[in-house]
Amino acid sequence: MYHIVSSNISKISKNDDATINRDNNSYKTKFNSKILIIVLIGIVFHLSYTLSIFDIYFRSPLVHGMTPHKIELTPPANRLVLFVADGLRADRFYELEENQGQFHSRAPFLRSIIENRGSWGISHTRVPTETRPGHVALIAGFYEDVSAVTKGWKSNPVEFDHLFNKTKYSWGYGSPDVLLMFSDNVKTMETQVYAEEFEDFGADASNLDMWVFEKIEELFKNATKDQELNRKLKSNQIVIFLHLLGLDTNGHAYRPHSDEYLSNIKLVDRGVQKIYNLIEDFYGDQKTAYIFTSDHGMSNRGSHGDGERSNTETPIVTWGSGLRGPLPSNLQTEKIASLRGKAKEKLPVDTLTPDNWKLSHLFRSDVSQADVAPLMTSLIGLPSPLNSVGVLPIEVLSENSPEYTTAALYANTLQVWEMYQVKSDSKQKSTLLFFSPFTKLKDASKTIAKIDQLIATRQFEEAQILCHNFIELCLEGLNYFQTYDRPFLMTVITLGYFGWIITLSLYVINNYTSIGYNCNAKQLQSQIKRFETLSSYLIAITSFCFFGFLYVTDAPVLYYLYCSFLVLFWAKTIPANIVPLYLFLKDSFAQIQSSKGIYSGGQLLSSTTTTTNVSIIKNFIVIVLAAVSVMELLVVSYFYRSVLSLIYTLVGVFSIFTFYKNESLKLKLLWFGSCLMMSVFPLLPIDYGNDTNLVCFGGVLLFIISLLNYTLNIFGGASKNTKPIVNSVLMFVVLLSSYIVYSTDSALSRKIGLPYFNQIISWALLVSSFVVLSIYRGKGFYDHWNFLYLCISVPFLLLSISYEVLFVGCLVLNLTLWMYFELKTDSRLYPKLVSITSNNEPSTSLSFSKSAIKSNINDINITQQDIKRAILYIFFCYVGFFGVGNIASISSFEISSTYRFTTIFSPFLMGALLIIKIFIPLLLVAVSFSLLNNSLNVPRPGSFLIVIALTDIMSINFFFLVKDTGSWLEIGTSISHYGISNGFIILQLLLFSFSTLLVPTSLKHNNNNNRKRI
Repeated sequence: MYHIVSSNISKISKNDDATINRDNNSYKTKFNSKILIIVLIGIVFHLSYTLSIFDIYFRSPLVHGMTPHKIELTPPANRLVLFVADGLRADRFYELEENQGQFHSRAPFLRSIIENRGSWGISHTRVPTETRPGHVALIAGFYEDVSAVTKGWKSNPVEFDHLFNKTKYSWGYGSPDVLLMFSDNVKTMETQVYAEEFEDFGADASNLDMWVFEKIEELFKNATKDQELNRKLKSNQIVIFLHLLGLDTNGHAYRPHSDEYLSNIKLVDRGVQKIYNLIEDFYGDQKTAYIFTSDHGMSNRGSHGDGERSNTETPIVTWGSGLRGPLPSNLQTEKIASLRGKAKEKLPVDTLTPDNWKLSHLFRSDVSQADVAPLMTSLIGLPSPLNSVGVLPIEVLSENSPEYTTAALYANTLQVWEMYQVKSDSKQKSTLLFFSPFTKLKDASKTIAKIDQLIATRQFEEAQILCHNFIELCLEGLNYFQTYDRPFLMTVITLGYFGWIITLSLYVINNYTSIGYNCNAKQLQSQIKRFETLSSYLIAITSFCFFGFLYVTDAPVLYYLYCSFLVLFWAKTIPANIVPLYLFLKDSFAQIQSSKGIYSGGQLLSSTTTTTNVSIIKNFIVIVLAAVSVMELLVVSYFYRSVLSLIYTLVGVFSIFTFYKNESLKLKLLWFGSCLMMSVFPLLPIDYGNDTNLVCFGGVLLFIISLLNYTLNIFGGASKNTKPIVNSVLMFVVLLSSYIVYSTDSALSRKIGLPYFNQIISWALLVSSFVVLSIYRGKGFYDHWNFLYLCISVPFLLLSISYEVLFVGCLVLNLTLWMYFELKTDSRLYPKLVSITSNNEPSTSLSFSKSAIKSNINDINITQQDIKRAILYIFFCYVGFFGVGNIASISSFEISSTYRFTTIFSPFLMGALLIIKIFIPLLLVAVSFSLLNNSLNVPRPGSFLIVIALTDIMSINFFFLVKDTGSWLEIGTSISHYGISNGFIILQLLLFSFSTLLVPTSLKHNNNNNRKRI
């Protein structure tokens, strides 16, 4: 046995009777302990390397130590009112409804503001298009690193400066998920939030917005009785914040094209009008500024999070004191074709206003979402938030006060410049050697002096242009220092991935092929000492270089973890496991050189002694190339889902003429038909929507498949000891689950909420399914398989909203046929990558013979068939993932799938249920794979290690495909790809564990033709 991290090799000797006759359970226990080490290393490795893209591409922009820059002139507004309609799409807000030839706005009041008193445009958000990052960008002016969405919904992982802790007084009303994030430790901010239970997807969510409007009315009503409150409300530099969650909740529950969502827009418009009139009547001084916008949009399928255009484009309407009125579009000399926000980043947006908006005649002012923060602070005379990267959108400010506009933009410029200086100084201090400064700002002091001069001589327009150019350079410099360590980190991560893949490959070669099994003991021991010495030197040198460099540069803790894996793989595990392969290659080349054969054109013309080793090397190369090709095709499938359909069709055609050519025509046609059925699902639209009838029909399909298997005994699955009562109960539960789905969806469609009885039954079925899985085992191969897929399908059915259950039914049929064919064909003779010499002595060379039959100890070895099966398994896993959503976007897994269990918004509970839904099809594939490996005496750990090594080929691809520039759709998709790919590896380790628990080693298929491992 070869250990993963040690050269202390205990080789399995053919002549060692004690080894052959050892207790089987003890052997497996020792073996599993070594696999456990690999599993633990793999989980930590992939978790840490998944986070690496945030250090490389999306590091937190927060720096500390700056001083605020005040605007020394009197601000145009005394107060600001901010309306944030959570989840409001720009197109649903601006487009006009047609009714009998007449066009009407869904928001008539705000439409009148746009046409008569204010400005309008698109606020372009960034990924992840979620509630927390969107509000941070709006109110604090910076874009959180993408990982921040996972750090907490209600508390800040890092304290940051924002609008509310600068105001004299502020009031906020709305969701606790948003308000509490900003009000913590801000004594001047008063907030009121509704209980989390109010966020019910089964009820009318517009009540949430009504609650907010009523609280604002109550606030001003109380001010007429409370003198202290009246004094605060009539102070300068105050902000009133209304967070309106109804649109987001209704969008999730009913989709943004539903009557509920569109009616909610009308309700919000009426509420805004009411609050506007209330405030104007209360103050009567026309010194209030108003901003109406959203934190993110909503996709057609009722989700958000990625960079889809419907998620990143939100409306922004500004009016009131200090803000300009409407302007004709002919004044817009250059339409908005790019946005500011990140240095040198040109974001292509649609420059043409859609015809159904009927706004082409008006000047359109698009902004980056972070630009809203300096806009709000400038209107009431506050300094910009210290970490704001927003650029004051001067085109929406009143043209009547160019002096104040220029002063506000200059203060914005100095704030961004100081943030750059702090970042530059910090990086210079931590880089003791070879510091490379950002040269484009070497004359910054001259530029600032020039701006001062232009302002002093009242050349405001020229000063504004110079400020914009200078801010752009500062933001580019910030980006330069944020990505300063990128080349070093990318090299470390890439070498780490390759080290992991090579380590797994060597471990499999040593423990599951005759390269390790037949290795000459004397040569092995003599070489081990050399490689141990080499390993010691490598560990010392690499540790000193990497960790010393990280220490002197004051690198984050995660950098040490990245480099630790690099040292572990390249300095320890690879030298510890490469000895048998080294000896095999050395022996092979020695034979080639000593033979009398002559090579011509790369082919051996005369030699028999080297044919075997050369053939084995060639076969290894062919297998590696085939595996890499399939992995690359799967990478393409992330971008074009139809590739999976193509692969499925090719697998069906190719297999019936090669692997399964000797089977009956009926079964081959059934297999090909199942492949064609499976190829349909990747072609279906990802925003198919809810269809309860399809869910119920899928439940019936599962019932029929199970019924036919037991009544017709198609695959000989019925065992004499089978207890049909268990599977009969499960078949009934499948039908019951279909009824629960139908009943629950009917109640939700009537808006009477989630029936309590249905909720209890759904939770009971979910929990009992996993309990039964843990305690019951089938009596035969197909009996256990039938039990497993029925039991696993129950929670999946309850979590489905459309065609997913049909997918699982077709997948079960396809996997059943796959197992049947593999069990029959594997009993025939195929060339194997393992052998034993005729005299039963260990050999330094590797023969490749069809007639060399192995003894029982060689059952631990891996064959070409096993590698082929592992490649198909990976393909089936990706098809399984496609069956429950679009692999290109995590946000496509709709939370409406959880409504049979809860309609109260709970991100972690709903996320856990969605993970279960994603996990179930993959678990079906993993269980079928384990059943096959168990029946064919294939070492399951070895086959799973092959799977992990192969899938990391895709991770390397996606690591280099991650983007931090371009459209937000491209950025969000690239992040999703990389995260899903690494998550898939971790998921495989979990699947390996679960399938091992669910498939006992004693359960094997009774095949008269016992498998001959040759």
